[in-house]
Formats: sequence, C-alpha cells, structure tokens
Amino acid sequence: MELLLDNQSLNNSEFYHVVQPIVNLVEIRIHGFEFLLRSKQIQNPEKLFGMAEKNHQLNELDKISVYKIFETVANSKGALDEYQLFINVYPSTMVDPDFLESLKELAAGSNIHPNSIVFEINEAEEILDIEFFKETVVKLKQMGFLISLDDIGKGQANMKNLIEIDPNVAKLDLYFSEDLAFSPKKQDFIYYFHQFLGHHAKIVLEGLEKEEDLQAAKQLGVSYGQGYYLGKPQPLEFYVNGLNDERTK
Repeated sequence: MELLLDNQSLNNSEFYHVVQPIVNLVEIRIHGFEFLLRSKQIQNPEKLFGMAEKNHQLNELDKISVYKIFETVANSKGALDEYQLFINVYPSTMVDPDFLESLKELAAGSNIHPNSIVFEINEAEEILDIEFFKETVVKLKQMGFLISLDDIGKGQANMKNLIEIDPNVAKLDLYFSEDLAFSPKKQDFIYYFHQFLGHHAKIVLEGLEKEEDLQAAKQLGVSYGQGYYLGKPQPLEFYVNGLNDERTK
C-alpha cells in the first residue's frame, strides 16, 4: 500500500492528531501539548513515517500536520490559548523556503500567537548543514515561534546541536527518566545538565512512567515532564475541558 499525500488526503480528514501533555511539575498543571500525527489508513505511526520517507514525502506530511494544527487551534475558539503547542518537524522541512512562506501566511491569516507554537526538531533526521539550519532557526524565532530540541542524549550530534541551535526548550530523552530514582549517575547528569542549561532554556524530561522517578526529577529541579504517568496520547478533547462545547458556539 503506497502513501499518497495530496490535497485530497488533506480534505478527506485522512490525517488527525492525538496529543500528549507536557506538565509543569512545580505547579502541577498542564503546560502544553505535543501533537502526534496519525493516519486512519496506516495506524502504526512508525510505518506511516517509514512509508513517507520511502516515498520522499516527509516534508508533505509535516506541512499537512502543521496546517491541521493551525486549523485545530483556530477552531478551538480560545480553548488552547493558555497552552504551548509542540509540533514535530523534520529539519529538511524547516529549511524549505515554501514552509517558511506557508507559516507566514498561516500566522497572518489567524489569531494564533506565534510564541504559543513550539517547533520540535525531529532528531530522526540528521541536520546536514548546521550553519544554514541556524539561519532558519533565527528566522523562525524572529517570526515569534519557539524552538525545541528533542531526545537530547540519544543522538551522536545531539549535544553539538544543543549548543549551536540554542533552543527555547530542551527535551531530555526518556533514557534519563527510566529508574531515575535508583540511578545516582542519571541524577548527577540531570542535576549538572540543569545547572548548565537552566538559565537558557526550559528543560522537559520525557518518559516519566513511575511516581518515584517523577519525585526524583522534581527534587533535581526539573520543572517540566512528559510521559505515560503524566498522561498518555489521547484526543485533544480528552484533556481540554469544554473544547467541543466551544466549537459549537
């Protein structure tokens, strides 16, 4: 089965999103949501993106995802105003001039505040030209958008990208949350990482699945967390009370 992305795919609601909350661990409230693209035709996300990559359609998939998220925000009638919205985007999509122009049009044609949108750099794809990519990041920041670097500690070039790109949000890979409560080495790493980056970017610890690891993260000064213990991927309406009611007004 081939994946074909075109206007028909966009119009017939083939694609949709679920969201996973990012929680403020200090105030115990939802800070934002990571939007995760799904397909009715291909229900396994890894297979979906694998087919898109095989067919050289990752950028089209990204653009559809961004368009639908802006559409969702516009239709929410203010129900999402208090949250930051994290959108996964491949580096090759971000440097595409058409993508930047589309963003300008979307932002101009909506009442969405750019600083509520956080573009999360997808680490599944290598950044081939870091200097050119940095120029793109500067342009996005000048437009008011925020930048997040995902899965820090997982990829080989990850720490270099962290320094070069200077993201607004740094998301630590789930490796560091697994049995964090019982790992002095992981605790030390997170503590010094927080000391190093805490004044430059918000730190989000991914993969929190146990109460003891959550408490350990809080004791280490981690202010934001994400993981199944805090909330599994669900339809947006599951987390945002009254979203359906707002849409019918």
